[in-house]
Amino acid sequence: MAEPDTPQGRQLAGLLRLAVRYRPLVQAGMDAVAWAVALLLASVLRYDFSLADVDLSGWATLVVLAAAIQTMSGLMCGLYTGRFRFGSFEEVAGLALAALVATAVIYAVNLWSPGEHLVPRSAVIAGGVMAGAFMAGIRYLWRLSWERHRRPRGEGCERVLVFGAGDAGVQVINAMLADPDSPYLPVALLDDDPTIRNLRIKGIRVVGNREKLAEAAVEHRAESLLIAIPTASAELVSELTDRAIAADLTVKVLPPVKELFGGDVGVADIRAVTEADLLGRHEIAIDLPSIAGYLTGRRVLVTGAGGSIGSELCRQVHCLGPAELIMVDRDESALHGVQLSIEGRALLDSPDLVLLDIRDQPRLAASSPSGAPRWCSTPPPSSTSPCSRTTRVKRSRPTCGAAWRCSRPPPPAV
Repeated sequence: MAEPDTPQGRQLAGLLRLAVRYRPLVQAGMDAVAWAVALLLASVLRYDFSLADVDLSGWATLVVLAAAIQTMSGLMCGLYTGRFRFGSFEEVAGLALAALVATAVIYAVNLWSPGEHLVPRSAVIAGGVMAGAFMAGIRYLWRLSWERHRRPRGEGCERVLVFGAGDAGVQVINAMLADPDSPYLPVALLDDDPTIRNLRIKGIRVVGNREKLAEAAVEHRAESLLIAIPTASAELVSELTDRAIAADLTVKVLPPVKELFGGDVGVADIRAVTEADLLGRHEIAIDLPSIAGYLTGRRVLVTGAGGSIGSELCRQVHCLGPAELIMVDRDESALHGVQLSIEGRALLDSPDLVLLDIRDQPRLAASSPSGAPRWCSTPPPSSTSPCSRTTRVKRSRPTCGAAWRCSRPPPPAV
């Protein structure tokens, strides 16, 4: 087959565009030719390859009749009215029905014709089967040529590894290869299912599982990884993102199924990975001024203050200007770190730093001699603290004034 960028390839592309423009007439003409060749070949085979024994006038009569019946039944089935996508399974089903009707009609005409049969009866049946195969084969080659000339040329396209050979992977590969102006060019498939290790989709081969990601990126000179699994969990997205970054690939994903309009996947659905993909949920933005009203000018006690969430919580509360921020933890080094991150020094000399176990209730009460704090909070949900059911707050960066992500509204005063 001629390459798309050669003069012969460009001529073939022009002929294909012309054939698509006049598709009904071209299809009907090709089907008539398929019937003529099939009936002649079946008759020659019936007479042991002796063309002289074939009644050419009878053959010509059946060819004209078969072409007419094929055209009429094809119009009724929608073959020549643009009802079906070209080369689809629906079109093949309509083609088979039209060919069956044409075979039955010409068989009856041949059987009841006066005198000798126009062609041998077996030739009509064999010819109908051959004609159906020829017509289907012509459509397959037409679609194959059309798709080949619509593929992205590769210049300026981003070379993409596709992880996931399921329905979404098939759809997105078809979409990328059906647009000559597509910004993406799939170069290889990855999937963890060992039963599809030999699968090819539009010529794109499955080259291995996630363990082969780095190797495939080098071999195929890939620039990006597309996670083509709309139902992928946050853990899977996070792991594949880490592997892609290690292989110097950018990561792109498909949105969840509920965000796909109509359930179909296209090139426009491809986007960069977001925090929501890694977290497995949408980011929740909180009205910071409303939250600040609970804490500004108040006395706040934070338990578990030295942990990853507790220390971030302390930094956030500190930005809101509490009257007093009491930080409680049983790990002295953890308190050292949180004081350093807030005050820029870590001498453990502040009365707001309390080293104790929250299960020690007398010492916990004595840690705030001037009165009860406004808010007691512990980061881990499984904590044994009596305040373990209060709000947990987490931020992506420790800067004042940024949006918070909270699991529930602030608790009442304690």
